[in-house]
Amino acid sequence: MTTIKTTKWVFMSFLLGSAIGGAIALLYAPESGKHLRRDISRKTNDLIKEGKKKSNELWNDAKEKAESTLDIANDVLNSNVEKIVHETGRVKDALTSGINAYNKERKS
Repeated sequence: MTTIKTTKWVFMSFLLGSAIGGAIALLYAPESGKHLRRDISRKTNDLIKEGKKKSNELWNDAKEKAESTLDIANDVLNSNVEKIVHETGRVKDALTSGINAYNKERKS
């Protein structure tokens, strides 16, 4: 639990430091407000596009892994079902043989 709190604290400190650093950079920016706003808007749009691209890649990767895992699980399930059916047949044959042997001994 301590590790999660420490991780959250480090992450929040990083975000706060980034925001303060960004504000200071804006105050000392050598460009005019109009140019600065345009640059910020352009960079923000680039970051949004990159974020969407990354999220689509992650989504597709997760989807492929889920499908692969499902295929593997189906293969294992089918294999085990075949084993159960085979063993059930063997048990049934053994039981039938036992019953026949009992009936044969009983008649003798």
